[in-house]
Amino acid sequence: MNMRSLMAVMLIWMGMVAPVLGFQTAAEFPVSWVEHVDHRNHLLTFKTEDGQVRMFRVADSVAMRREWLSKGDLVSIEVDLDDQIVNIVKVDRRSEPDRQVSRRK
Repeated sequence: MNMRSLMAVMLIWMGMVAPVLGFQTAAEFPVSWVEHVDHRNHLLTFKTEDGQVRMFRVADSVAMRREWLSKGDLVSIEVDLDDQIVNIVKVDRRSEPDRQVSRRK
């Protein structure tokens, strides 16, 4: 292979791999309760299932509508390698086991 062909293959490979690395999930919090939503600074504070309070910036790709999240909402959260929330899903309280409801109180 000549040098140009090798460079072309490397650039194509890097173009395919780099976007995938940017969206890897570093942590998942499947059962969390919203503590505070800071719309101005795109920050979300939540309490995890084991009682830890955490605060992360919400990635630009995740829409934070003012009426969508409020304190006490049960959510599932995914955080990427840059410590940004890349996915938030509201969890239906009816599907939550009774033991988790009692643990939160």
